[in-house]
Order: sequence, then structure tokens, then C-alpha cells
Amino acid sequence: MKLDKYIKTSLARQYGVLTFTIILVFSLLVAALMIYENSILDNFDSESRKLEVKETIVSDLDYSFNLAISEMRAYFAYKGEETYYNAVLKQRDKVVGKIEELESVADTEEDVLFIQQTKDFYQYYFEDIMPKSKALYDSNQEDQVYQIAVNQNGSDTIRTYQDNIKKYTTKLEEQLTILKDEQRSKIALSQTLFGVFLLLLIIAMVGFVRKMLNNIGIPLNKLTLAAGQITDGNPILFTDTSNRQDELGLLSSAFEKMTKSIQDKEQDLSAQNEELLAQQDELQAQQTELEEALEIAQKRELDLKRRNDLVKGIANTLDKQKVLDSIVQTMCEVIGADKGVVVVMDRTHQHASIGLSSEGVEQFIHNINSGEIEKLKDLRKPYTIKRECNEEEKGFHLAKSYCYDLYMPVLSSSGEMEAIMVYSRYSTSFKEDELVEYDGLSKQIAISLDKIHIFEHSEEERLLTQDILDTINEGIQLIDVKGKVIQVNQKICDIIECHRDTLVDDSYEKWLSRLTNSVENKQELKQFFDSILIDGKTDQSSFIYHQHSPANRVVQVYCEPLTRAGEKFGTVIVHRDITKEYEVDVMKSEFVSTVSHELRTPLASVLGFTELMLNKELKPERQRKYLTTIYQEAKRLTALINDFLDVQRMEAGKQTYDKKYDDLVPLIMNIIETYQVNNPSHTIHCDIQTSNTMVLGDKDKIGQVFNNLISNAIKYSPDGGDILINVFEEGPNLNVSVKDQGLGIPEDAIHKLFTKFYRVDNSDRRRIGGTGLGLAIVKEIMKAHEGDVFVQSVLKEGSTFTVSFPLVIGGNLQDDKPHDQENKGKVNVIIVEDDNSLANLLQTELEESHFYVKIYSNGEEALAAIKEEKPDAIVLDIMLEEKGLDGWEIIKELKAIDEFKSIPIFISTALDEKEKGLALGANEYLIKPYQPSKLSKLILQTLLKKDWSGQILIPSENGDDNK
Repeated sequence: MKLDKYIKTSLARQYGVLTFTIILVFSLLVAALMIYENSILDNFDSESRKLEVKETIVSDLDYSFNLAISEMRAYFAYKGEETYYNAVLKQRDKVVGKIEELESVADTEEDVLFIQQTKDFYQYYFEDIMPKSKALYDSNQEDQVYQIAVNQNGSDTIRTYQDNIKKYTTKLEEQLTILKDEQRSKIALSQTLFGVFLLLLIIAMVGFVRKMLNNIGIPLNKLTLAAGQITDGNPILFTDTSNRQDELGLLSSAFEKMTKSIQDKEQDLSAQNEELLAQQDELQAQQTELEEALEIAQKRELDLKRRNDLVKGIANTLDKQKVLDSIVQTMCEVIGADKGVVVVMDRTHQHASIGLSSEGVEQFIHNINSGEIEKLKDLRKPYTIKRECNEEEKGFHLAKSYCYDLYMPVLSSSGEMEAIMVYSRYSTSFKEDELVEYDGLSKQIAISLDKIHIFEHSEEERLLTQDILDTINEGIQLIDVKGKVIQVNQKICDIIECHRDTLVDDSYEKWLSRLTNSVENKQELKQFFDSILIDGKTDQSSFIYHQHSPANRVVQVYCEPLTRAGEKFGTVIVHRDITKEYEVDVMKSEFVSTVSHELRTPLASVLGFTELMLNKELKPERQRKYLTTIYQEAKRLTALINDFLDVQRMEAGKQTYDKKYDDLVPLIMNIIETYQVNNPSHTIHCDIQTSNTMVLGDKDKIGQVFNNLISNAIKYSPDGGDILINVFEEGPNLNVSVKDQGLGIPEDAIHKLFTKFYRVDNSDRRRIGGTGLGLAIVKEIMKAHEGDVFVQSVLKEGSTFTVSFPLVIGGNLQDDKPHDQENKGKVNVIIVEDDNSLANLLQTELEESHFYVKIYSNGEEALAAIKEEKPDAIVLDIMLEEKGLDGWEIIKELKAIDEFKSIPIFISTALDEKEKGLALGANEYLIKPYQPSKLSKLILQTLLKKDWSGQILIPSENGDDNK
């Protein structure tokens, strides 16, 4: 009774009991179904695994039997190779194992029958046929083996067994299929039963729920009806006779009490309601006033925000374009304009726009000094224009509509019109009070533009000052009284090896640390700066420091104070690179010392031997010896003086050269012979590796080159040794190298070797005489001969000096040609050019260079002449005026004929199609206009590089020809 009362007093408990009952029944039903299906699945898994194991064993048996048969056949096929028979025995063991496995899982009559068949076949094959066949085969009775296989039905027995395997496998598959079908039918049955029970459960649940809903719904309907009557103001007498003990019973009692209370207070509530209605009308009137005030305030807030945006946009940047963009965008928002433009009234007409096309802006700027703009310049205040909208502005509107344009000047502080603004809006005109407000905004814009103008002017001056500083070769620092860097130029950044942005604003300690890190005498430099910048001393105005990185240099630094109105506000520090002056001073000192030694030594010998000859009576032999010594020392002095004079003439550009074609080999051999006689401790070898040893040059100056190189090789090999001279070709150059086994040259001295008066600074070389001019003279002579000199050296192993001349291919000079054969043997050039003036100019240039020239303007005539004469070179224009062959076709036809494809072709044209010309086989491609001398040099250079099979005469300087 207590439990029943406990449930009836609560709707939640009643629904809980119902829900719990349904869940419990449903859970029991699901559990029963799952247990049944799991038992079916377990049984199916067990049976299917057995069948799968049998299938696997049968498959392995089949494979092992087949492999054994195949290996046995391989044994017979490969003449009794034991490897294959051993493989058969291995498969036999596997068969035995598989039979045992199959016996362990056999549980049907078919399994037992198949095992028996397998054992019989095993007995037949492995214990009867196979040993017998092997024995017969090993005894060379192959016919008997054949008889076993054919006549004794050995193959039939094998096939019979294979059929048995197939049948057994099929039987296993059928059993597996049957097992699956049984499993599916059982599961289907269980699911059907589950569905039936579930349907019954749902029907029962629906019945219970409907009964409970009726118990709840009927009282609720009564309460709803009573509530509706109360709402309509009808008096009711609500009674509940259900005598319920749950929440609905309590609710009915409470509702009955509430109904009585409502009826008692209805009159009071009606009076209060009338009073509230009156107050509501008053509040609505106040709300309307507040909404109007709020709308005005929001509009003013929006206007203030837009003006604030305008001020911020023009005040937060000094970029004029950004300011203009901000002006036109914000002003359009403030004014409510649909489009607008602002243009600066200077020569650049820098502008910004919104809602306008680029063509419209260009048109506006083009007409900026006419029409309405002139009116704005005269009025100097905003004005508006009303006009009818054009088709582009009307869009899809068909009715007549108007557009209002606002023209506004931006006046600078000096009263000049700095910019103009034009804004347009549709349908709404501009009022006078708006124009006054917008005029105030334009003054704010003018202030911003004035500020930008001042900034741009100061920035231009700053950049100009910086550019001027950067052009100065001295490093310059401007620092304040605390030592902080204010401004620098590029040279000081190169000296300190840092970027300008990182150096500016550096403190005194920081930039001084940067500088002293690369200075040798850093402590003295720091003391100098401390005394000037910190202590304020002025007794020492400059200092010299030696820098080792980023380059070895000597720098003089001095400081000058900056004052304004008598007060110091900073210091200018100047760093002057005096490396060259320092090196010149050192070089001068060394030169004076060297020259004094070089001149005094032979003079002492001359004076000493002369004094002896004047003061003493000497035998003729001794007099001759002394005179020879005096003569040699005098020649030495002459050579020294000549070296000084040669250097002076070369530097002044007054050195003259008598250039002729000459063979280097005889010249080198004569010099070698002279030095070999006078230096028996050295062996000089000469290796000539080319027959093209002709050069165009001054014989005496070239001899001076080899004299200096061979002399240095002997002089700087004080212990003797071999000196090897090689003459060889390298590309377009004829090279001569002089290699010694002497002292060698330090790596850091190689780049200074060809500097005048320079000598390597060590004790080994100081004992060797010399002025340091020889290699400088060699460098200048080779430069005058369009050549060069190189050096390779390893310290204490020797050096190799190599001079390089332009390669000239030719033979002996022919100076005695008959006059009537003047053109015979010259380089024959055909010019194909339809411009007579240019053709004559090229002919004159080539004939002055001693070429034999013919001119053709027609393509067919030129091609015929080329095939007839076979010239040495062709100068060809591409576009020919007369109809017929053009230059491209001539090149293609010549290059297709083996006899003419080797003739050099030089294209002379106004067409810029160099890649096509070179691809077709042209040697050079000259684009008009060009210097005619360039053509003659290219032809000569190309012919000299080419290894001709015939004889070609090369023009010489004096008008003669070389073969």
C-alpha cells in the first residue's frame, strides 16, 4: 500500500516506472537475441575453420605432389642432377607431414576415404614408381623409364589422384557453403522473432502511455477551459471531483483558490490598469522626443567621427599620396558625395580620386587651367553647380535627374591655391551652411598639405646634403656632444664595414668599438678620441691609424668642433684614406735608397779604376782589364738611366714603337745565347711547341721584355739551376713562359710585382741589386703590343712569368713582288651592299688595310661572282632593294656547298636578328651604323685565326704583304 501511494502521488514516478519496465523488457529481449546469435556464430566459426584447415592441407598436398613430380622430371631432363632429386625427397617429407595433419582433423567418411587415397598414391609414387624410375635412369635404361610412364599407366594414376584432390576440395567448398546457408537461416529466424517480440512490446507501451496521457489530459483540459473563462472576464466556479493525489490534484486545488482571489481583486486591477494606460501615453510621448534627440546626437557623432577620421588621416602620415587618398575618401563620407577628386596645383598634378575612371581623371587634369577651375581661382571659395545627369551617371534610371557638383579650393597659409577639390552627389543639393562647414575642413586640409610641403622640402635638402657627403672620398661622421652619431656618409660605412642605418644613432662606445675592432693601433686611436671628444683637448687635431680589415689601409682622422651662437653642439670627424700617399712615401724612401746603391756601386768602380790608371803605371793587360770593367759599369749606368727614361716616357704616353711582323724564335735564341755565356751556373732550355711564332711588334722593345724576364730568372736563382723557356699557342694567343727554380715570390707580393720601384721586402732579395723598374717596363711594353704578362710562383720553389701576344699566322715577308701583280695574293673580299655610299665607304676602309675589294648590289650577280672567284671573305647585307635573292638565301646556298661553306661571312645590316645570322653560319654580325674600321679588324682577326690550306697574304704596316 505504501509503494502504491508513493507512485500515485507523483507523475514523474509513474512515468519512471513505465519507462523502467519498457527498458527492462527490451534489454532482456536484446540480450536473448545476442546470446542466441553468438552461439550460432561460434558454431559457424568452429566448423568453417575446420573446413579451411582441410582446404589448406589439401592445397599444400597438391602443391607438394606437383612440385615433386616437376622436380623428378627436371631430374630426368637435366641428366641426373642430384639437386632436383633431393628436392623430390624434401617434398616427400612434406607430403608425409601434411597426411598426418589431415588425419588429425579428419572427422567425416569423405576425409577418411581421401586420406586413404592419398596414402595409396604416396605408396605408389614415392615408394614404387620414383625409386624404380631413378634406378633405371641411373643405369641408363631410359626406355624402361618411358615404359613405366606410358605403358604402366603412371601418368593416368597421377591424373586420377589429382581428380580425387579436386573432388575432395569441391566437397569441402560445398560443406562450407551449406554451413553458411544454415547460419544465415538461423540468424534470419532469430531476427524475425526479435521483430515480433519488439512489435508486441511497442503495442503494450502505446496502450500504457495512452492511458496515462488520458489521466493527465482530461484534468488539464478542464484547467485550460477555466483559464480561458478567467481571461475573458467571465465568473466561474471551478470544482475538481477527481480526488487525485498527484501534482494535478494539487494544481486543481491551487487553481480553484487562485480563481477566487482573482475575482476578489479584479476591480482593484481594473483601476490600476486605467492609471497605467495614462502613464504609458505619457511615456510614449517622452520616448518620441528622446528618439528624435538621439537621432540628432547620432548624426552629430557620425559627422564628428568623419571629421576626426579626416584629421587623423591627414595628420598621421607625411606621405602625400596617402594623405590625398585619405582626403578624398573621408570628404566623400562627410559630404555624402558619390564621387570626388583632389588635385595638387603644382607641375606634378599629384591627385587622388574615388568613383572616377582613369580617363575621367586624365581629362580633368588636362583641362585644369580652363573652365570652372578658372572661376574657382577667381572666387577662392566653395561654390556649387547644378546640372543634368549624363547617361553614365543615370545608370538604369530613365527619368530626368540632376547632379550637384561642389568645387572647393585649398588655400595655403600664404593665400596660394595649393589644391582643388571637386565632389558630386545626386538628387541632393548643397546648402549654404554646409558650404561654410566644408570651407573650414578645406583649411584643415591646407594646413596638412603645408606641413607635407615643408617636410618634402626639408627631406630634399637632407637628401641633397647626404648625396654631397656621399660624393666625398673622405669618411665623415657628425656626432653630438655626447658622442652619439647623427649623420654619416657612405665612405665611413665602407671604412667601418657596416650599413648606414646601423651606424646612425650609435653611442660613442658602440661606434668606437666597431672602428677599433679592425685597427692595429687601437689603444692609441681610442686615447685620441677620448682626449678630443671627452676631455675637450685641442692640442692634437689629427691622428693616423692602420686598418687591417675590410682592407689594409692607412687612414688619417681629424676632428673639427661645430658651434652655433658660440655654443658647441657637435663634432665633425673626418677619416681620410692616405694609403696611396703613405705607400708613395715608403716607395720614395726605398727608391732613394735603391737608386743611391745602384748608382754609387758602378760609379765607385769607374772612379776607383780611373784613379788607379791615372796614378799608376800599369801593364797593358791590366789596363785593358780595368778599361773593360769601366766600360761594363758605364753600360750598367746607361741601362739604369734608360730604364728611368723608359718609365717616364711610357707614363707620359710619349714612347714610340716601330712595329713590324717578326719571328720571336731567333730573337729569343740570341738573348739565351748571350745569357748562357755569361752565366755558366745556369742552364737555359728553350722548348718551341708551335710553328706560328710570328708577332707584330717592335723588335727592340720585345727584346727588352725577354732580357728583363731572363735576367730576373737568373738573378733570383742565386744558387743556379735550370731555366725553361716555352713557346706555345693558347687560344688566339702566342705565349712565351720563363720558368726558374729560384727564390719564388710570396703570395701577398704578386699583385704588386708590376708596380714601379717595388721590390719584395726580405733579406734574400735585398742582397740582389735592382731598381724595381724591370717588370713595370715589361707590363707597359706588353700592353702597347695588345698583350699581357702573368706570373705564377711558389715560395722557395721558383716562378713562371708568361707573356702573351696576339697570334699571327703567316710566313716570310715578300717585299719584292712585281708591280703588275699588285693585287695578286692579297685578301680578296666581296661586298654585297645595295647602299652605294656605304659600299664605297667600306671599300675605301678595306683597301686602306690592303685588301682587294669588289662590290655587288644584286644578289644573283654576287652569288655568281662568289662561285667564280671564291673570295677569302664576304661582307653581306640582308635586305637588298632589287628583286631576287636576299642575304638569307645567299648564306643558305653557300653553306649548302662544301667548296664554299668555309668562306667567312660578315653580315652588315640594319636588321637586329643576330641569333638567326649566327645560326645560319655567319662569322660576325654587325648592326648599322658601325665604325668601318671595326669591319677590317674583324676580317683580319678571323683570317689570322684560320688555318688556311692555300696562301693568303696578310697586310703589313708599311703596305707590304705577308704570306
